[in-house]
Amino acid sequence: MANALRNPGAPAGQFTSLPLSPATTPPHLDEEYHDDAHKATDPSQNGPKEWISVPLQPWSIGLFISIAISLIIAIIVLLVISLRNHGFATVGHALAAYSATWRLSLLWTAFPSLVFTLLGLHWAAIASAASDRQPFVALNRPDGGLAKETVLLDYRATISFLRWYEAFRNKHWVVGLAELVVLVFSVLSPLAASLFVATSASFNQQTPVVFNGTFNQAAMNSSMDLRALLDTVTATLIYGATDHPWTDHEHAFRPFYTQFQLAGEPPPRNATSLTAPTVAHAGYLNCTVLEQGSDYEITIKSENSSTQPPTEPSVRSSAQFVMTGNDRGCSIQQEFTVSDLQVVYFVTSSQISCSVAALFSRLVFTYGHWSATDPTLLANTSVVSCAVGYRKTTGDLSVTVPSSRESNREILGFNPTEEPQDSRDDAFGFWRLFEWKLFQSSTFSVDTTWATTDFGTIILYRALQRQGIRARSNATVLAGNVLAQSISDVFTSVYLTGMATVGLVPTAGDSPETATATIVTQLTRLFVVPWVAGTVVGILAFIMAIAISVLAHARRHKTLLYEEPAGLFANAGLLEDSELIEFARRVKNSEGFDGKLMAVLGEEGKKGAQRGVESDLVRDRWKMSVIGGIVKPRVIIADGLDVTNVGAAGP
Repeated sequence: MANALRNPGAPAGQFTSLPLSPATTPPHLDEEYHDDAHKATDPSQNGPKEWISVPLQPWSIGLFISIAISLIIAIIVLLVISLRNHGFATVGHALAAYSATWRLSLLWTAFPSLVFTLLGLHWAAIASAASDRQPFVALNRPDGGLAKETVLLDYRATISFLRWYEAFRNKHWVVGLAELVVLVFSVLSPLAASLFVATSASFNQQTPVVFNGTFNQAAMNSSMDLRALLDTVTATLIYGATDHPWTDHEHAFRPFYTQFQLAGEPPPRNATSLTAPTVAHAGYLNCTVLEQGSDYEITIKSENSSTQPPTEPSVRSSAQFVMTGNDRGCSIQQEFTVSDLQVVYFVTSSQISCSVAALFSRLVFTYGHWSATDPTLLANTSVVSCAVGYRKTTGDLSVTVPSSRESNREILGFNPTEEPQDSRDDAFGFWRLFEWKLFQSSTFSVDTTWATTDFGTIILYRALQRQGIRARSNATVLAGNVLAQSISDVFTSVYLTGMATVGLVPTAGDSPETATATIVTQLTRLFVVPWVAGTVVGILAFIMAIAISVLAHARRHKTLLYEEPAGLFANAGLLEDSELIEFARRVKNSEGFDGKLMAVLGEEGKKGAQRGVESDLVRDRWKMSVIGGIVKPRVIIADGLDVTNVGAAGP
């Protein structure tokens, strides 16, 4: 048997093939080996119990599998609870401890990551033990193993994230999978930090509500204080004041109160909204800007029955005019006087004699600027005619939960549950008085430069807002479509304010009307993120399968180790009287040895490959055997074995 190691007698830097003579091979080693070459290598049949590293003990791997199963069950249970109950736990935002504020998010972000990090450390110990054990498994095979699988194999010398690749190259599949799982845990631990997320969840509970008022349109008659309504509308619509209670910009809602409000008790903790069935009233306009000539005309009204022509416009300082027109089947007419005392004219009136097909009534508005040169003494003229509608809608109103009955309630939203119904005749003929009353209030001021009613004044201010003009200017010309939108805004606001104040009357009878409302409570709940949970559970199931494979591999493939080969002393005992010592001695005794055994072996391997030969150390098969029936494992060359047809390395 030749050995291509450095020959002590050869020139420095050369390798020669030296025979392994009896002088270098202990005679008793060869004799004892041939006596016991084919004895069983199962330690249970030859002496003390085989030593297995603690991480590879059945209880250790079983503990790992038990923890993994527990985590899978816990994640699945929490996921089901989270989906069914809008989260599985209620949490706060911070925790005060030791005079400091700690964010509770650390509990559901750092803690899961810590658990999987510790579990990953457990698995890293299992994978490392399996890697360290693999050379001894190969040494204990009946036919031994090549040096690269046995005496030269050390996965600890390979960088950690490439060990799985080296193991697969050596066809050590179980070891490769075990090392691959170590890398999987490096991804699993940070992923676990996203397993739970805290978010807001809504919970509903039922509570009775009481209606102690109802709407009555008949109360909005000629006796109502229109100026008070217009002042409220000016404050909310023009100056941005808070809406009147139980109104938004479109509806007036029938108010309701909970039992705990009437009793003066506080609302439920974390209650954010109260939703109850109610009725909403609204007034709306469908306005059209008429075209001069086709839809309306403005003519000078004769002052007497004479046939004399009127005064020429260039010398007139005032005149009386008539506007006549037709809007969608309803005839409209206005009479007004124009003079040089005013710059802006905004004439307002109501027309209540339209047919049913023409939608009963019209609100008519004529806008223009004084112009002495115009035949009608008005320039920039716009005529707007609006059909009036009234409706009531049944639906669910959501409001904030106040701390007391007197506290303001913010309107959160209104969800109609039925189609809107016409409410024009809820109180017979009320609309005639209401629409007539709108234009019966006017205030004269020497400072004003426009002529209109109080209702018209609010419309002009609203139009200036819509047109983006902050300061009033007589030179500003308001567009017809802007006027139409502003008229609709003001009318809707006046009607809902009137219904919420004048039109809201106490409920008749001693027993108030009741209904069932829903209180919505907002809580910060801890949820399981489904896709993260599925990913973690799938990875854990895969790791459990690998753990079972590692356990089965450790039980099926034995070694002749009776104690842990820890330290130089234990390894020296394994190599006593071994040919491996002779190989190492030759290298160390060779000329030019620089203290690097593996470097010399690598250099020899390269030169041997160039010459087409291999070192005996690489070519021979190595195994561990019990010598002379005594429990003394030795690493020896597997002489006398038929290794010509030995296949892959195997486990």
